[in-house]
Amino acid sequence: MNDIQAVVFDMDGVIRIGQELINGANDVFKKLTKCGIQTMIVTNECRYTEEELREDLCDLGMELPNNISFYTAGMAVRDYLGDKFTRFPENNFQIGVIGESGLYQTISSLSSYDNCIISNEINKKSPRLFLVLGTVNRIKITHLDMILKWIKSGARVITTCPDSSDPSSKGDFNLGMPNHMLHMIGFNIKTNSYSTGKPHPIHRRKIMNNLKITDPSKILFVGDTMYTDIRLAEESGFKSCLVLSGNTKIEALATYTIDPDYVIEDINGLKDIILI
Repeated sequence: MNDIQAVVFDMDGVIRIGQELINGANDVFKKLTKCGIQTMIVTNECRYTEEELREDLCDLGMELPNNISFYTAGMAVRDYLGDKFTRFPENNFQIGVIGESGLYQTISSLSSYDNCIISNEINKKSPRLFLVLGTVNRIKITHLDMILKWIKSGARVITTCPDSSDPSSKGDFNLGMPNHMLHMIGFNIKTNSYSTGKPHPIHRRKIMNNLKITDPSKILFVGDTMYTDIRLAEESGFKSCLVLSGNTKIEALATYTIDPDYVIEDINGLKDIILI
């Protein structure tokens, strides 16, 4: 695969697990940079801002290339809503947010749109309500009460990711994922939620625009989850590489229709795939 021009990485389960880097990750990034291959990190993590994630990886000893960019699930929902506000300038929108501080900070930039307010107190003058549901460190009763109140008021629910679990930045596999909360309130009310996390096509557009590569087959996506990472790659025309260091075990591959181009134990296997 010496025609690869860029490698896009998922983060948790690929570069790190909990508060530890995958052994050899630093070396792989250095070699990619030395070979002139662009890199990017695209993650369904939404609890932290891009700056916080960059700082966290550096604190773990990661030596990131100067030009590397991040795209988080929080940034994806922000961009999706921003596009909607631009398309429908005649409508007034209100956004409520359930999530950690990083998601609030990322979403807050949408307040620059004249037709949007961000507040968890429902404004009856806002005919189009959106409730953004992110991952939380712990599900609280107040979260569930807010979800019910907004849905009953007519809010459309956007989840930051479809994941059921994640090897999180704190090493906790039992985070409060958006779909966990929707399941918990499902006994009282039903909703048609919409996810902007991977594999939503907004991630493909961001990757292509950021890397300025017109041929998607020149991009290799490395991830640990079949229904987000590998599906995004297959539907986008990227090459795909599944690592077994995170969410997916080798036995599970037979249950999926989608197929990764490569399967490796961890990030170090890239040295053999793209000859770095």
